[in-house]
Amino acid sequence: MTQHDDLRFGCEFEFYPNIMLEDEIIDSLESVLKSGALLKLHLDSNDDENMNYKNEPSLRARIGKEITTPICSYEDLRYYIYTICKIVDNSGETNEDTGFHIHISTVDTSTEVDFYKFMLLCDKSLLLSNWGKRNGYCLNVMDVLTTLDMEEAKKLKNKKGRVWNLEKRKEKGMINHIEIRTMGGTNYQRKPEQILRELDQFIDIFKRCIKNTNQDEEYKIILQKHMEVVKTAPKKRREKFLQIIS
Repeated sequence: MTQHDDLRFGCEFEFYPNIMLEDEIIDSLESVLKSGALLKLHLDSNDDENMNYKNEPSLRARIGKEITTPICSYEDLRYYIYTICKIVDNSGETNEDTGFHIHISTVDTSTEVDFYKFMLLCDKSLLLSNWGKRNGYCLNVMDVLTTLDMEEAKKLKNKKGRVWNLEKRKEKGMINHIEIRTMGGTNYQRKPEQILRELDQFIDIFKRCIKNTNQDEEYKIILQKHMEVVKTAPKKRREKFLQIIS
């Protein structure tokens, strides 16, 4: 049985390519494609069944690009992370603005994942701040109740789009898909081993957060402590936090 065959994955690499090498980048991406997948260039939105190479509007410079993998298995994701990190490192650069995102979802689209539980368990495992604050444009969801300046967050959100480092994806009524934006920053492409270690931790937590699984006594204790924080937070921050996790 394939490892994690009940899950599907994808990831996004943001970077600044050496424009003189862009033809080589495209050739390299085509060379690492798994059987059946194609490379799509400069689409307005991603083709999730194929690899995409396109402009990334969230980056400050016009030349900022994004590579996205097809929806794939765990084994293929590991392969793409290794190979595309090398392509990015050989043909471009990254800085504090560039992100690396991972998508995890269940094959069964009727399966529901408890995002609140996922967030709290990731925080307990110290997975939400391993890569630093990364310029303030990818904010830790756990900071909403405590240190986050909500007015500044609102300005950043309006300026550069979504800002939270975890998000429950809700397109078309999805209940089984989480996007992780905790990773990235300067030279993230040179840290594939760290990415893969954290990927495995996120997967373990994701599986633990599938609803209707066994009772989780440890989580009950974590949740109870966190609800005390929620209760004592200012009303506006509490409302914003509940909006993010819903």
